[in-house]
Amino acid sequence: MVLSFLFLSGTILLILQTTLLNSLPEWFGRPNFLFLFIVFLGTYLDVYKGAVLALLFGLIMDIFSGVFLGLHPVIYLVLFFLLQVISRHLAINESIQQIPVVALSYLFTASSIFIFTSILSPESRLYWAWGNEILQMLILSVLCIPFFNFFHWLTTVFDSKNANNPFRRHKTGNRYRM
Repeated sequence: MVLSFLFLSGTILLILQTTLLNSLPEWFGRPNFLFLFIVFLGTYLDVYKGAVLALLFGLIMDIFSGVFLGLHPVIYLVLFFLLQVISRHLAINESIQQIPVVALSYLFTASSIFIFTSILSPESRLYWAWGNEILQMLILSVLCIPFFNFFHWLTTVFDSKNANNPFRRHKTGNRYRM
């Protein structure tokens, strides 16, 4: 149930990002909630479920963005596996520890997209806007704490395996047992 909830949440975030947040002025900044969601998946889910979701959201992002097909899935999968390795060897469960992870992950993702786009289309000259990328990184660093806390709370609410969940309906003792 958590996996279907996370897929639905990621789809809603992707639609929000590609419709409403693109209409914001560039000087105001456009938060990339799908990126934060991929980072959340990399630090919260296990390898198989998270890799499938990262691949699906990368494919859907490629469909919406219109850049080279396969660019976002590869970068999101590499980012997911890097976050899996980092989360196994370092303790990044606290909110304050997730800020540098989000900032460095965004710089990795943005630079990878820029490099691969410039390699795949050498005839067009691309412009790397440092001001916009740093603004985006700061916005994501500020938004990551409430975003991660909110989705961590939601996943514990929808987790059917969590016995201490106060939102879970408790079974009665009136069951046939063998």
